[in-house]
Amino acid sequence: MTQSPDDPKDFSKVSDFQRQIGVVRVEAADGRCTVWLESRTDARNPKGDVHGGALAALCDVAMARAVRSANVELWGLSTVSMTINYLEPVGGDVVAHGTLVKNGGSLAFAEVVVLNADNVPALRGTGVFRKIRVKAT
Repeated sequence: MTQSPDDPKDFSKVSDFQRQIGVVRVEAADGRCTVWLESRTDARNPKGDVHGGALAALCDVAMARAVRSANVELWGLSTVSMTINYLEPVGGDVVAHGTLVKNGGSLAFAEVVVLNADNVPALRGTGVFRKIRVKAT
């Protein structure tokens, strides 16, 4: 299920990059998004935890898809800033819940919580996204 440039409005598609970090499923609608990440050995750090970079990418996906699901007319988004607070090490599968917080004219603000297999928050984050209305030429 690679995201096709011909179908940018299908927010449930998992891109090749997302699949590489372990994303297995995405659901997004009405300013909310849930993304499932399967913990794999190739996305772990030397301690055996899921790598923080993979988790940061997961957070970016969850927040961006939440924003896009409430702004279907946009051509795209660009991440302006993202803050991630790592609360617990992650050793297994996780689920990220992204939520649109403020939908401004040119910027959108979102937040994310990542829950571990025990349903305990392992990460919390916020992001700011620039809205791109037309494809750059």
